[in-house]
Amino acid sequence: MKYTTQDGFVWTMVTKEQAIELLHSGREIYKVYHDESESLIEMNVQMDDDRGVMFYAVEGEQPPRRWARVDSKTGKGMNEGFCVYDGEAYFENESDLIEFLRNEYIHHTGDELTEGLSKGLSDEFILKEAYDNDVYYYTDWNVGDDLYWYEEKSDGTLEQFWKD
Repeated sequence: MKYTTQDGFVWTMVTKEQAIELLHSGREIYKVYHDESESLIEMNVQMDDDRGVMFYAVEGEQPPRRWARVDSKTGKGMNEGFCVYDGEAYFENESDLIEFLRNEYIHHTGDELTEGLSKGLSDEFILKEAYDNDVYYYTDWNVGDDLYWYEEKSDGTLEQFWKD
């Protein structure tokens, strides 16, 4: 029998007797509590204390992780971070954003835009200047609110999906 927690994790439920047999055979067995927290059973004596236990289970299946955006430097999924020019680039880490801004950002001087940044400018100056000129902002995204999302496959690659 299967049980799916609120976060989408699917447990394979077993009886207490089955759990004891599996524990003796070397399998990892868990106690899953009413609040959906879990604990690994490491010794047979832990089977005696079943206060708050909803069921015993063997490791189940994690649903594919979903991401709203992909980090432009690392290629990893992200649900919060920095958005450059309303979607030209995305970065989870501030240091990657700074590197991007140093290499790509167009520095605002008066009414004229000139390319490049001096190597001598501080990271704080670069961030403030770019933020003040609406080059980037920090936000979080809810997966499913947009027209598309990414799912992480078992090999770590991302596949894009579109809403119907």
